[in-house]
Amino acid sequence: MEITQHTLSQKEAKFDASELFFSITSPDSTILSGNEVFFRISGYSREETIGRYHNVVRHSDMPRVFFKILWDYAGAGKPIAGYVKNRTKEGDYYWVFAALFPLKDRIVSIRIKPTGPLLTAAQELYPILLDAERRGGMEESGAMIAPILNTLGYQNYEEFMSDALLHELKGRQRLVSSEGMHVSDASLSPIRQRLAAVYRYTEDLMVKYDSWFEKIDMFNHVKSVFEEKSLILRQVAREVVFLSLNASVSSYKVEHGGETFAILARDVRTNAKENDELIEKIDVLVHELSDSLNAMIFSVSGVRLQSEMLNYFIRELMCENCKVEHHEIESNMDTLITLVSEYAHKTDSLQRLIDQQMRDVLKNLDQLEQQMMYLGYIQVYGIIEAAGSQNETVSFEGIFSQLKTLIAKTSQELEAMQKFGGNFSAENRLLMGQSVSIQHLLDALCNEIKSIKQMER
Repeated sequence: MEITQHTLSQKEAKFDASELFFSITSPDSTILSGNEVFFRISGYSREETIGRYHNVVRHSDMPRVFFKILWDYAGAGKPIAGYVKNRTKEGDYYWVFAALFPLKDRIVSIRIKPTGPLLTAAQELYPILLDAERRGGMEESGAMIAPILNTLGYQNYEEFMSDALLHELKGRQRLVSSEGMHVSDASLSPIRQRLAAVYRYTEDLMVKYDSWFEKIDMFNHVKSVFEEKSLILRQVAREVVFLSLNASVSSYKVEHGGETFAILARDVRTNAKENDELIEKIDVLVHELSDSLNAMIFSVSGVRLQSEMLNYFIRELMCENCKVEHHEIESNMDTLITLVSEYAHKTDSLQRLIDQQMRDVLKNLDQLEQQMMYLGYIQVYGIIEAAGSQNETVSFEGIFSQLKTLIAKTSQELEAMQKFGGNFSAENRLLMGQSVSIQHLLDALCNEIKSIKQMER
């Protein structure tokens, strides 16, 4: 069937903040299915869209490089999210925040109405990328993305999309009522009674993930604190190394008692080198932890969105005027529950990884604390020696006084990291303990869906 593309208009299509929609595509973006909201907003019927490429709803205001990034991620089996301007069959437009979640043989794209502050950034960025594409193609527009994200305070696109998804879900929670659907099983047909049971399980699942979602600020806070403190430690370590070199040079200028200061300078230099190497190792570990925390923020946000999408889809199926074919209902429910199950497992694995990474960071912080204590002993001995010497050692008094300041600064940052890390580990393990109950809920959901399939046969 040939689809006629209408002239673009400046009219925005109706898409309410309370609505959710999804589409399921093959890896090459061929549309396999979707829910009622997807077809209604696009203006296309099921017959017009299923079997077509997803670019049937692509708006010409969208830069091509964005979709290249989108499908590159999805093709690599990595989830991705971002702001998209779509077009309807009649040529109207609508903005969505789309989250793509790859499965083995298909990709699920869930869309919500964007209300967060980062939408404005995307709306300002896309015309710039379009101009770049007109001049030098996707290579030129692609090269602009990282510098622009850096100016917004993001190291890369992964960090941006995690923050954007978090903002959008928080905004959705503020705008959309959490009141559930009340159903009386006695008034329902047998199959709708099963759907009602599935619905109640999805409600419980959302509550479970809400408790995780409420902790996301904790993940974000630890991530920012550790990145900041790690940078400070590196800067202080460089100053200590420079100070140790200054002490070595000064020791050669001392005519009387220079041997003692030379030994102290050597000890400071050796300790400073060891500290510098250890802090470099800590910095690497912190960056690995930061990447995992960022992935965790996206994963928790994603599985919370997936759970709500499943819940919303069951609501649609409970409507009396639902016209979806039974085989499509089965397929969509299977896909959505598989999606939630797989990403719940990924979230659980990420938590365990983060727990181990935090242990490694804290272990190295403890080692650094011990080395700083030894450096403190050297500093105290140096001050005593400088005070008991002649005026020619004035420079050493200054050196060891500066060293005292740097040791105190390092100890302060260490203490903050150890405190934050210890508190986070305790909270993270409490969340990890909820994984078993979540798995029980997922198992119950799967069993209910199996029952529905058997009834339909």
